[in-house]
Amino acid sequence: MPLWGTTHDSATNKPKWAPTDENSDYSKGDIYATNSGWVQQAGTAASGNDRTTADPEVLVAIGGLAGISAATGLKTATVTSMRFVQAAYAAGSRTITVEVTWDEAITVTGAPQLVVANDSRADHTLSYVGTGSTANRKRFTAASQTVVEDDVLTIGGADITLNGGTLKDQGATPADASLVLSGLTAVTSTVTA
Repeated sequence: MPLWGTTHDSATNKPKWAPTDENSDYSKGDIYATNSGWVQQAGTAASGNDRTTADPEVLVAIGGLAGISAATGLKTATVTSMRFVQAAYAAGSRTITVEVTWDEAITVTGAPQLVVANDSRADHTLSYVGTGSTANRKRFTAASQTVVEDDVLTIGGADITLNGGTLKDQGATPADASLVLSGLTAVTSTVTA
């Protein structure tokens, strides 16, 4: 099945036909692996169901794709992309929000963190938040009084740290690959007012 990835060791193992454009109804970020196969996140235009609590739509059935242990299926969850959702400076609101996407659903406990580098000031440590997160897309945010207009922020230079929390894949396996951002192309954003 050349259009559907089934290996665990590549950040490009998602379905190859889906676009990476976040504005597309069929964004690759909304597709992830379960033990039923590759699925489309519920509640998206592509799934045809606006209920986020519905079961995800199975796009292609591949039994055991997500695996039940670190030795089966994709074996380990892999970060496939990261992006800035918000990097804004406004009166009373200076917020940085980053979204990290995995190829499997991820269960989070506690407050894992990631670091956003700032080109001219101190780095920012963002903590996991459930608000806006989905099964395979997790958001990290921080309100920082040191963020100012025109700062250039970068993610991808440092990996996610657990900070006493956990990140687990479908097989409930805590996997090192689920924390790695440094292997991806760094993403930058200029803070706007």
